[in-house]
Amino acid sequence: MKRVNRLRPVALMAALLFSTFASARVELAATAFREADFRGAEKITATCSTQTPSFFCEDGQDLTLITSKGVDYVFDGAGQLVAAFGKQQRGQRLGDYSIDARFNLIPFESEVPGLALLIDGAYATPTDVAGSWREGDEGLLVGTFTARVGGFEVERTLTLQSGVDTIGVELTARRVDGADAPSTLQLVVPGIGRTAAPVVKIGHGDSFTLNPSEQAFPDPTYASLQVNNNNRDFALVMRPAPGSAGVSATYMRPNRIAFQAQVGAAAGAAYTFDLGLYPGHNELVRYSQEQYLELPGLFNPNILGRLSLIVVRILEFVHQYVPSWGLSIIVLTLLFRALIWPLISTQTKSMFGMQRLQPKLQELQKKYKDDREKLTQETMALYREAGVNPAGGCLPIIVQMPLFIILWRVFVNFEFNEGFLWLPDLGQADPFYILPILYVAVMIATSYFSARGNPQMLRQSLIINVVFVFIIVGFPAGVLVYYVVSMLVQVIQYWLLSRGQPAPVVAAPAKRSK
Repeated sequence: MKRVNRLRPVALMAALLFSTFASARVELAATAFREADFRGAEKITATCSTQTPSFFCEDGQDLTLITSKGVDYVFDGAGQLVAAFGKQQRGQRLGDYSIDARFNLIPFESEVPGLALLIDGAYATPTDVAGSWREGDEGLLVGTFTARVGGFEVERTLTLQSGVDTIGVELTARRVDGADAPSTLQLVVPGIGRTAAPVVKIGHGDSFTLNPSEQAFPDPTYASLQVNNNNRDFALVMRPAPGSAGVSATYMRPNRIAFQAQVGAAAGAAYTFDLGLYPGHNELVRYSQEQYLELPGLFNPNILGRLSLIVVRILEFVHQYVPSWGLSIIVLTLLFRALIWPLISTQTKSMFGMQRLQPKLQELQKKYKDDREKLTQETMALYREAGVNPAGGCLPIIVQMPLFIILWRVFVNFEFNEGFLWLPDLGQADPFYILPILYVAVMIATSYFSARGNPQMLRQSLIINVVFVFIIVGFPAGVLVYYVVSMLVQVIQYWLLSRGQPAPVVAAPAKRSK
């Protein structure tokens, strides 16, 4: 009975862990959202009591939550971006929206929301607001909004696409009455999260300016805010649509970037902004899929990033000839295993040789238990005589581990946007836990070959693999497809090489002294 009670906490922890990662595929969807649904909404109340309240303090906010794989967005009734929650892993279900969370990329203490329209540098709260969201073709979600901002009628269209984090923005501002002089219109991003000093970049031509002064850059290729310059964390990137004319980019203190344009003084004068806003990971694979890699200076990848991009290109090449991303991963895995087949063969032969030597090694340990230097000399002599390299098993692990890390980076950020067999999405965890079970099965088989003749090592290996399953249960399914197929090939290779090998002698356990 006591044994059962000891196991209950473990079973409860396992159930909680499994329920955390068990989820169906996350689709693009719009639902009503209230300001009070933010965790820590009392901070909004506290902010609104100060002399410099934020945009959240306006009454009658009509908020909409847009859930997607990479980012969960919150828009107000005028189509302004109130919050953008970047996800650590694509397909993650947040469910807990803290207004001042580090991964909320729109700072709520700002006086303006994201994609706000400023007129001559000033923000006016939109009035006469009307708008709605509707589902479009091919996984699109489209929001259309109208409002009055100062002396302008504003029409705004927002487009989101399943599997894409960039928001398509088209905003037309039309002057209602004549004015004495032209006006400067600015579509602004008010900062990035809680970062006090973000990295600011504005691209122009084939170059870019880092942390620019407050000046206008005509015909920009992009404007961005990045949490840091270390190729990680999050970024906000504004990119004009091809053919945009009359637009310039500017940096505005303290931490704002904006696209701006001039509009005439006559009644009816108008300008249309056409751009994309990317709120998401400052990461090479995402930039590749969002078509941002060609932007000058936006991203400077390290060696792992460059290798990740090579894997992406190989995967995309394979997918041109293989109709499924899941099959493409399997083909990529088989290609890699074919490449390292000779290396694994050498390692396996060394492993079997070590197994045959175990009885002799144990005899040496007993004989020279009080003379460690002599034990080392005799052990190395035994290795030389048998033609066995004790370090032969390390090289394959050293070769495979970087690839595993690279594949993790790729599959966490790559948008497969399709399932495979029972898997709803290769970029998300297996909701049925079939892959973790298969992982345990192939690892047991691997342990059987690698620990032949050593029951104690076999038991230790099995325990480690059972514990590790609680870690890999939340891995993207694509990573586990690679790992299960890779280890299955290794088991087959072990079996082929073990044929004709003499069974290792299991040394008798040492008798305990009385």
